[in-house]
Amino acid sequence: MHKIRFIKILYIIWIFFPVLAFAQTRPQLRGADGSQNLPDIQNQRETGSPQKQLEPGIKLWYLDGFGAFKDSTKLDTLQDYFHLYHPVFKNTVTATYVGNYATPYLDNNFFNRKSNLDFYFLQTREAYLLTPQSIQYYNTRTPYTLLDFTQSEHRTRKNETRFNVLHSQNVSPWWNFTFRFDQARSAGQYKNQETKNNFVTLYSSYNKDRLSFHGGFISNSILNNENGGLDKDANLMEEPDTDFLDVNLTSVRSEFGSNYFFATGEYRFGRFDEIIIEREILLEEDEEEAEPITVQEFKPFAGIIYSFEYQNHSKEYFDEEDTTNTFFQHAYYGQDYIKDSIRFFQIRNVVQLKQYENPERKTSFGKRVFLGQEFTKATMPGLEFGTFQPTTKRYSNVYVGGGIFRETGKFWTWNFDGRIYLLGRNVGQTEINGNISKPFTFLRDSLASLRIRGSIENLMPHYFQEEFYSNRIRWNEDLKMEQRMTVNGTLKIPRRKIELSANYALINNFIYNNTEGIPSQFGGQLLVLSAFADKDFNFRNLHFRTRLLWQKPSNEDILHLPDFSGFVSTYFKFVISKVLFTQVGFDVRYNTAYYADAYHPSTGLFYLQNETKLGDFPYIDAYANLRLKRTRLFFKMMNVGTEFINKEYYTTPGYPMNRMTFRFGVAWAFYD
Repeated sequence: MHKIRFIKILYIIWIFFPVLAFAQTRPQLRGADGSQNLPDIQNQRETGSPQKQLEPGIKLWYLDGFGAFKDSTKLDTLQDYFHLYHPVFKNTVTATYVGNYATPYLDNNFFNRKSNLDFYFLQTREAYLLTPQSIQYYNTRTPYTLLDFTQSEHRTRKNETRFNVLHSQNVSPWWNFTFRFDQARSAGQYKNQETKNNFVTLYSSYNKDRLSFHGGFISNSILNNENGGLDKDANLMEEPDTDFLDVNLTSVRSEFGSNYFFATGEYRFGRFDEIIIEREILLEEDEEEAEPITVQEFKPFAGIIYSFEYQNHSKEYFDEEDTTNTFFQHAYYGQDYIKDSIRFFQIRNVVQLKQYENPERKTSFGKRVFLGQEFTKATMPGLEFGTFQPTTKRYSNVYVGGGIFRETGKFWTWNFDGRIYLLGRNVGQTEINGNISKPFTFLRDSLASLRIRGSIENLMPHYFQEEFYSNRIRWNEDLKMEQRMTVNGTLKIPRRKIELSANYALINNFIYNNTEGIPSQFGGQLLVLSAFADKDFNFRNLHFRTRLLWQKPSNEDILHLPDFSGFVSTYFKFVISKVLFTQVGFDVRYNTAYYADAYHPSTGLFYLQNETKLGDFPYIDAYANLRLKRTRLFFKMMNVGTEFINKEYYTTPGYPMNRMTFRFGVAWAFYD
């Protein structure tokens, strides 16, 4: 069996290597990937007609603060960790996971569990979705296209396939359009585990002097078959073929739809200043003509911002299970009822005034105030037994807020903001946030920095946490506001490749899902502590990265977390034929045993269980990453420990991880 799989890997490499070798033949200038090929100056001199070539360049940013801030980021063209394609495991150490691509998950790091989604029942699938808050805006000198593809070892049996397309292009130096389409499908290794996950988006950004605009639309869709986990009599360790492992549900599925229309516009007030720019010299004979030029630069001092967002979500839960199946305790609407329909609709409007800081004055800082209004409509099955009349809830909120900030300066940067709800369902809810970043020299690293973040929040429960009705589960709870105080401190030393952080949270009226899957509230105080370390060790061509997490709640009856979690990645890098950059290594994920949360198919949420401890199993992936110019590949054997470790490999009760399986991935980037 192992020999056959090894031969398959060699065969795939043999097929794709010629394609990669000739995938990029045109000379390119320095792009976002750092590659550089200068123009053919000798040929230009001989012909006497130098030809201008546009140098590729890409700027990226996110919007934050209802459009008040543009947080810059970098294009991901690195070879390192390219094999970590799964959105759940890209940025987490370990997770409670249902087992198949596009299925629900719960980050085991408590301080990473805050969701940006307003639809409660989609929060366990957030990593697979695109939202306006996660949109990455582009500005490109030349058209940029990225094709990303991954495939499992079998194309027809237990198949997993991903295909993503991104194209970004400027129609002018300040106006960009971006299109993105992601498609994923996975049959899963176990019965009734098929998933489909797609999203498409088209959005645009315009940034010139006085006017700025960002907007577009997003459409997400997810389909998950729900198998309820393995049957209690299924023998995971003894059965060689997963097709013969029985599951609890065979005719249940969840379908989600999620659509956004969003727009943020700003009109800025300011003045134009003259600045002098030195021209870049490419040819010797141009030196006499390369004189400095004077341009007009716009410097804003104030702005008016308007932000609009429309979102519409749906969940369809189909349950056509045989009436003799006793997996669920309840059928409130009778055995003939087969579909729960849930809808969530929201419109948000925010008007904001912003005063820009003056970077030339050390004592200057920015200020902003905003007024927001949101209208929400939620629909679900009705309350009465045996009826199909839906229950509809409409509510609105009005809130005000503001902040002060300093984004420039070498001494420190900081940002403080807050808001309070004045009218509506969430009246009285308050949110205060702040962060301070201080650069300094530490261990001979002038780029070291210390960042301290904190928040004080008085949060209303989500509407669906208070009231929900369906055929299989229902609740009507009187929940109080949850009060949280959170503090984080992070030390980064880039030269030493070290990141250290600590977290502290004090929570009153903590809301959790009890052992029946119903939201409940703890009336006392809950304290949660954590410490995290991320360190890269390099010795010549050998690289070793370690990420360690320790966390501890004060009350383990209402919050279950593994004491220790770790991620270790080791690889050896080398170059083949001076052009093929290669990394060969392995990853290990591990967490100590604990009472991992169970999963409820009807709600798609996780809840407490006190019967089975899971963990203490190393999830090992062996991989090879390759890069040839702008083409990246990976070959990966996942969870190889199932072949030689005699221990069950669950992260969620009843839902095993995949057995050892193969993945292949390739990404092509084009800058013209």
